Amino acid sequence: MRMNADSPTGFFARQERAQKNCRKLTAGFALAVLFIVGVTAAALRLIWYVYAGLQSHTLINQADAGRYRETAAAFSLFEPAAFLGAALLVLFVILAASFYKMRKLRRGGGAVALMLGGRLIDVRPSDADERRLVNVVEEMAVASGIPVPLVFVLDAEKSINAFAAGLAPSDAAIAVTQGALTKLTRDELQGVIAHEFSHILNGDMRLNLQAIGILYGILFLGIIGRQILRGGKYSARLGVVALLAGVALSGIGLIGTFLGRLLQCAISRNQERLADATAVQFTRNPLGLAGALKKIGGFMGGSRIASEKARQASHLFFGESHPNDFFLFLNTHPPLDERIRLLDPSFDGKYTKIAVDPEPLKIHPRYREAYRGELPGLPTGSPLWAAMPSAAAFAVGNPQSPQIQAASDINAAVPDALDRMLATPSGAASIIFALLMTQCQSAQRAAQEQALGRVLVLKGETAIVFHLCREMDKLDARFRLPLLELAMPSLRTLTGLEKRNFLLILDTLIAADRRVTLFELTASWILHQYLDDSRKLFSQATYFTFAAIGHDVIVLLAALARAGHPDDPDAALRAFRAGVAKISGLAAKNPQMPAGGTASYAQLDASLKKLQAASFSIKETIVSACAHCVFADRAVTPEEGELLRIVALALDCPLPPFSSVNDPEKDLIA
Repeated sequence: MRMNADSPTGFFARQERAQKNCRKLTAGFALAVLFIVGVTAAALRLIWYVYAGLQSHTLINQADAGRYRETAAAFSLFEPAAFLGAALLVLFVILAASFYKMRKLRRGGGAVALMLGGRLIDVRPSDADERRLVNVVEEMAVASGIPVPLVFVLDAEKSINAFAAGLAPSDAAIAVTQGALTKLTRDELQGVIAHEFSHILNGDMRLNLQAIGILYGILFLGIIGRQILRGGKYSARLGVVALLAGVALSGIGLIGTFLGRLLQCAISRNQERLADATAVQFTRNPLGLAGALKKIGGFMGGSRIASEKARQASHLFFGESHPNDFFLFLNTHPPLDERIRLLDPSFDGKYTKIAVDPEPLKIHPRYREAYRGELPGLPTGSPLWAAMPSAAAFAVGNPQSPQIQAASDINAAVPDALDRMLATPSGAASIIFALLMTQCQSAQRAAQEQALGRVLVLKGETAIVFHLCREMDKLDARFRLPLLELAMPSLRTLTGLEKRNFLLILDTLIAADRRVTLFELTASWILHQYLDDSRKLFSQATYFTFAAIGHDVIVLLAALARAGHPDDPDAALRAFRAGVAKISGLAAKNPQMPAGGTASYAQLDASLKKLQAASFSIKETIVSACAHCVFADRAVTPEEGELLRIVALALDCPLPPFSSVNDPEKDLIA
């Protein structure tokens, strides 16, 4: 069946849906806050009335007691000035609590995983189960065209569950429970991980983190109430008031919990159904995901999470983490039977019981030790032909089973020495430097050596970089982006100072030969974006038409055209025009192709920043135009294909690798 970007499972359609859900969440939060503010302000007014009544009867000073009696006699629940003051105070507390939580969540998915009791897995773990998990995550990441997320295990949780968290693919983390790690087969684990990757690619993660921050503000008044009830000693007069305040705020907290749960349900249920469907689209194996859900139904612990801290994040999980057995409408996930039958219509509703502590899984040797063979496919420079570049828009964020297999083959073909280096921050940094450096015999070697000598994470191992520089020349071009993606987990463990130093030296190395290639620029730009710790929890698209970014699109298409045809100006011009023709508003103006040179890449750096802030409907058109530009001569080399993927990743529109050699249409059409 032919699919296109307008399909409800297309990347851009899913991103638009996520943005609509964000607006709905904001509206729901506003209504919930208004309701809670009104109830709390009224409660505070009543507490003040009780306090004034107590003071009027217990104060020894009759003058003061008289003033309190007058206040109580003139009391009105909805006195405008007092009610407004109380409402503003409550609103400030709720918003301050939400802001505080969101500031903590800005650290990304790794911070959420640690908050919920996760343990970061080494990039190359010795444990067979953990190694299998890392292999599956890496395969899905390379197949999706995004950097490999950090991987965590919730050691204290014996149930079967998992979640993905983060603000963007650049700081994503995937966590699985100990039960999921040990009780699922590889196919089942792959189905669960594909489900979580769909949340990463669908734009759900940012929305889910926003929901945690918002819900914390709603629940914060209840937290204050419980603290008051547990709190210290009070005088006789204040004791009654404190008791009333504690009970009132705790009751309001229950209301907030109920409203928050409704918001979680509104967000999560449709997300989970779409994520199940997208996971099957990725793996082409519905029985793997169905098998994981069946094991949840047959296991005594199910998917329940013991940690109370996880309650605020229940909408993140793969399965129902805190099931409500009495009020099913408050469950954040669709019923288990419903999810399974959508994947396996033959399911009879009976679950196979699973022992609490089953025998360890026998893992096939293939997954204990990666296959070290030749990368299948054509040698570097061989043409890839694609007749339908317009299908690239659908390929964004939609890896298929051929891409997952290709990613597995690429990961397996990474040389042992590089694989070991990727496991450490210094090794990963060395690989990135070698990817972006010129030939080691260049006249700029002295400048490069001087720059590398200032790298904190290398600690005197600069000679390794020059050795890697020579080795990289022997690698197939399609290794470049996967190596960058595989290096990301180790690079993300650098300290803030080491990250800044790494990026500074990166820029120095690129500038050392006084020329900048498109690969250097885009790869450097991606690394700067992905290692930046100041990403915002809330970010909005600012460009919805081509009027303000038309020049930036022209700069991008010109750079792509020249990169694909560096020695043929006529072919570059034809490629440029093929890309422009896909954007009617620009084509009507018949723009001229900008002049090349280093200055054009400086312009491209600024243009990428603007294009990243475009709406996803605009990005969809840009990606299609870029694909037509690259495919204009109907002969796409692996280098051009990887360059297109890097540009797409810089726009937050990850393209899967091209797995088919003789017929790349299979990569883009399902």
